[in-house]
Amino acid sequence: MIAAGIDIGNSTTEVMIAKQENGKTSFLGYASAPTTGLKGTTDNVAGVLEALALAQKEAGEITIDQIFINETAPVVSRLSSDIISQTIVVGSAMIGHNPDTPGGYGIGTGRTVRLGDPYPSKEEAYIVVVDRQVPFEEAARQIQTAMDGGTDIAGAIVCRDDGVLIANRLSRNIPIVDEVEQIEKVPIGELAAVEVAGNAMAVQILSNPYGIAGIFGLTPEQTKAITPIARTLIGARSGVVIYSSSGEVKLGKVDAGSVTVIGSAGEISVPVADGADAVNEAVNRQQTVFDIRGQQGTNAGAMFDEVKRMAAQRTGQETEAVKISDIAAVDTFAPIKITGGIAGEYAMENVVLISSMVKTSYFPMRALAEKMQEKTGIPVQIAGKEASSALLGALTTPGVSVPVAILDLGGGSTDAACLDDSGLRYVHTAGAGDMVTTMIDLELALEDRDLAELIKRYPLAKAESLHILRFEDQTVKFLEQPMPPEFFARTLIVTEEKLIPIRKKGLTMEKISLVRREAKRKVFAANALRALQKVAPEGNVRRIDFVIMVGGSALDFEVPDLINETLAKYNIVAGRGNILGKYAARAAVAAGLILAAGGDMD
Repeated sequence: MIAAGIDIGNSTTEVMIAKQENGKTSFLGYASAPTTGLKGTTDNVAGVLEALALAQKEAGEITIDQIFINETAPVVSRLSSDIISQTIVVGSAMIGHNPDTPGGYGIGTGRTVRLGDPYPSKEEAYIVVVDRQVPFEEAARQIQTAMDGGTDIAGAIVCRDDGVLIANRLSRNIPIVDEVEQIEKVPIGELAAVEVAGNAMAVQILSNPYGIAGIFGLTPEQTKAITPIARTLIGARSGVVIYSSSGEVKLGKVDAGSVTVIGSAGEISVPVADGADAVNEAVNRQQTVFDIRGQQGTNAGAMFDEVKRMAAQRTGQETEAVKISDIAAVDTFAPIKITGGIAGEYAMENVVLISSMVKTSYFPMRALAEKMQEKTGIPVQIAGKEASSALLGALTTPGVSVPVAILDLGGGSTDAACLDDSGLRYVHTAGAGDMVTTMIDLELALEDRDLAELIKRYPLAKAESLHILRFEDQTVKFLEQPMPPEFFARTLIVTEEKLIPIRKKGLTMEKISLVRREAKRKVFAANALRALQKVAPEGNVRRIDFVIMVGGSALDFEVPDLINETLAKYNIVAGRGNILGKYAARAAVAAGLILAAGGDMD
């Protein structure tokens, strides 16, 4: 019999083809393709057909008699937070976009006036607003003329990137913030403060809520409300705060609510505001989880309702039939947009990111199997749990013996299985590669998931010249051919094929590297230990001799090292799987599905 084992993952679909004859199994070919659609639904068929065709080509275009697929559970990540804050600035505006070319330095306060308009009084200081169409020479000339005439010009807000050019033509230093694209939204005749820091420095007064309160004479209640504005300017080289006497600052909040874990120990509720550790502890206290719900009318309730609604829609079930079997929570930061800003301002708020494992009925898997059989004309059998199949495949790695555990590190879940003299135990836990991508996207405020995925997967370098790359480990490489000029002084993603520049301002190589590693540590290292504790003999990880890492994320350039650091104190031999002594770690489940059907390897 010629059999194909097909592992449908969140990110990729793996296919292994083998010949089973006279109780022996000979592996013939292997291939991988991107998963199409949500894992465990009929949308997966297109990706399966692509991977199957590639594997058949490697195996020699042979005819397949039987297909075995893994039983899957979709995993969905959604955002919940202790408090999602939205600052509403009525009749006011705030700028803090950290341009590359501010002019001057220091802080200036005054009333906004459009360049070319009359200055109402010599007794007041003014912040000049320079429109898009005004050349820098003309702007500098008019500002200098006003200064010479005795008008107190305290600073300027400029639309184009002319800050340095204007500052260099003035007889007196003033702070100038430029690159304000929505210059027409700056209110005229209102009190404003402009601050520009020196090179390699950050603003000090406008990033301090008490500094803003002192400038504008705010009450304690108003000072509380403007805190997100000050927080937004932390680390910025320049900033502007404009306060309108006709408006007021209001702070609106949406309560994150609580999470209720329903399981063998009854119902356990915990407020999301208590943080990720408290949420995870509530899950860990349940030996078996039946369902997880969020408090209605809160952020958590809306999140879990959306997860179930989406899963029901994609699997063809009623929403009530969809249950959440596991969640993983991580403390992180997310950019919350500030309403009233005129330069896309946002504040980084503490949030709890929750990845949910959705438990559906057996029906969607049967529907997937039936559609695969219809498209291929080959009998399809659902062959068991993903973790147990991964263990069988991982055991083909040379140099391991019982007691042994595997960690299947995928895109949506971290699964574990352990085999010892007492038998086999396995667990499926939510949270893996997709969650890391989400954290990188949020914490770096990229708003670009594809870029976040690249940052997760590849190391970084900085172009110190057009011929010299300095990598994040401080090694240096000289290039025979020069890089494009636009790469100079930029942080670059180093893929196998090319260098990709990161164009978002304010992100240093060191910051990106730190965020990436911490995201992987919080998700993979923590979740790996949690999963191993669930399957270890008597819950004691020290009783495991070998840990084999398999799955797509086991191929990551730093995840296995981070997990090894976590497991070092348990005296465990841990490393990537070497499936059949020649295939990558992600081939474990596909190989295990075939081995589970019977037959020793040749």
